[in-house]
Amino acid sequence: MSAIVLIAYAPIIAVIFYAVLGFLFGGYAEKKTFCMVVATHQVMGIGRSIIYEMILVSIAVASLGTGVLVAVGAVPSIDAYAFLPGAGWFTLLGSFIFGFGMMLGQGCMVGMLWKSGSGYVVNWVEILGLALGSVIFAFPLFNWLDLSYWWKASRAGNVPNSSPTNYVPNLIPGIPVTAGALLVGVAFFLAVIGIAMILRKRRIKDSPSKEKGWKSIISSPYFSGFLFSLAMISSFVFSAGHMFNYLGVTTPVALFSQYMVSPAGIYLGSSKVSTNWYQTIPVMSSFSFFILMIIAGSSIFSMARGTFKIRLPSGSASRAGDLAIGFVGGIIIAIGARIAQGCSVGGFWSGLAGLSLFGLVFSVGIILGSVAGYYVYIFLSSKFSSKNRAANASGEEKSTRNGAFIQYAFSVIFGLILVSVGIVSQVANSQFAQKIPSTLMSQEGETMIIIGIVVMTLGVIITTAQHFRFFGLSTAKTVGRGEKN
Repeated sequence: MSAIVLIAYAPIIAVIFYAVLGFLFGGYAEKKTFCMVVATHQVMGIGRSIIYEMILVSIAVASLGTGVLVAVGAVPSIDAYAFLPGAGWFTLLGSFIFGFGMMLGQGCMVGMLWKSGSGYVVNWVEILGLALGSVIFAFPLFNWLDLSYWWKASRAGNVPNSSPTNYVPNLIPGIPVTAGALLVGVAFFLAVIGIAMILRKRRIKDSPSKEKGWKSIISSPYFSGFLFSLAMISSFVFSAGHMFNYLGVTTPVALFSQYMVSPAGIYLGSSKVSTNWYQTIPVMSSFSFFILMIIAGSSIFSMARGTFKIRLPSGSASRAGDLAIGFVGGIIIAIGARIAQGCSVGGFWSGLAGLSLFGLVFSVGIILGSVAGYYVYIFLSSKFSSKNRAANASGEEKSTRNGAFIQYAFSVIFGLILVSVGIVSQVANSQFAQKIPSTLMSQEGETMIIIGIVVMTLGVIITTAQHFRFFGLSTAKTVGRGEKN
């Protein structure tokens, strides 16, 4: 039985939906520091759990939300698992590798994107590593592990992609799947929120909150987690029957490698080259807009808030050492995510929100991997430590000098990157084994070009407004001091 379309619309509408969702998501993620890597460092390093609580709440509420939607018949049960990856040894292995790599790379998939948009250089390097890692996986590893077989195989200890067996509510005997969805949704919610509450109890004991009333509610990680969960739930409803209807980011990020080599006439997804992973996916999707607009949203909102800054590594390692660790981490992230068919978003968050065996297995692997990666990162940082680190990093929040010129340059460069993606993807589409219909491809390419111009313009306008406001205030203060004297 095929997935059931819940809401009918033209494919370009999905592009617009995920572009807007990504833009808002990126802006809010930057403000709230939504990143599993930062959360893990805080929990294991200083015992601070606010970010981890927020992430857990977003997962818990999303799990409950999808369960309730299936239970009341708002979304057909088949749409809850029709596009979910399967579960097997590859899920556990890949999720462990991913969790390990994200700690070295210094950004989970969401963290990597919004941190790149707000100026973290190490995450730019991490993305480059991910692009290389995607190529490394696509050719030797994809075929060597015979993953195309395992992802489809139905055998002991292995659940294939899109299998009803992957959906935990289907495994409860004697009750309808709708009742099972409610029971499992509540169970997942209670289990995950229970962990968050344990962390909260320890946090409150060590550092009681001083905020009261509505301000305490709005600033709470539980309120923020609820808002993030709405992104997952809205995607679950909007894309039901059309495509993977949770949230996913690793596949479109991996396509950065294709965009980078297309100008040289290299098409990784072409049927003319040896069998590889790139031949299984189109050159662009709605999620391509989602991930690029997370970067854009982080960039534009951080500029508007005055928090945008080109930041060089600020860890204990030398800058070159930290960047090298981040690059290797990006390579490892790509390999792990592709083996498992998911990441911190597409596997951990979406997998649990999907009430799936895939999500349960992935969660075990990513948590174990992140703990191992945390200790290895601390070890490597000490090995790459620089005696002059403190002196080099003092003064400007361990970053390069921030100013209008940097924001102008970033806005223009990133806008041109988006425009280039729109142009390159249209050219590459005709070369890919998995082609997008030409009309849709033209619409997607033109939309990406328009978005690039809009993002560039917004960045320039915001920077100009800030520059003249600052100049005006500075002049006023100078005149005021002169008059007083």
